[in-house]
Amino acid sequence: MKSFNFIPALLIALFLFLSVSCNQNDEQRKFEREAISLPQNITETNENGKIVEGREDPDDWRIGPFFQGVVYVEPLPFPNPLLTNQRLNLNIFVTGVDGVSGLRVLVLYAESSARPLYESNTSPLPTGVTSISLAAGDIARFDENPQGLYRIIVQDRQGVIITYGDVRIE
Repeated sequence: MKSFNFIPALLIALFLFLSVSCNQNDEQRKFEREAISLPQNITETNENGKIVEGREDPDDWRIGPFFQGVVYVEPLPFPNPLLTNQRLNLNIFVTGVDGVSGLRVLVLYAESSARPLYESNTSPLPTGVTSISLAAGDIARFDENPQGLYRIIVQDRQGVIITYGDVRIE
């Protein structure tokens, strides 16, 4: 008789879990659609990663629903904008054990094509900071005219988008 009472409770718990999972999946899909859109603005940062007052783009460097509370971008990528002879510094801070499987950084170009800039197959990523340094010339689509606005996308090894943001090369 007690096992009969246990089954409805188990079914209710399973239903609630699936409902939350579906909502998270929907939110992640929405986040990923936003990530693959064209770059628009940047969050300006100085040489130390400090945001220049009044120059923050609320769309940049948000964390995807699947990774919230597990991954942070601290400080925000810097410097932004960067000159053609500079490097962009990107720090991915992982707080959760088994939270992220591998890491891939891509640059998205206007025609919806992307080029890989960095890849780590370490799975899971260790807790702590993974520091990535990207040359402006590697981000730019054309060497002869690297200036422009670019969308940087950070994914896990399965291609799930963790975060994204826009970078300007001057």
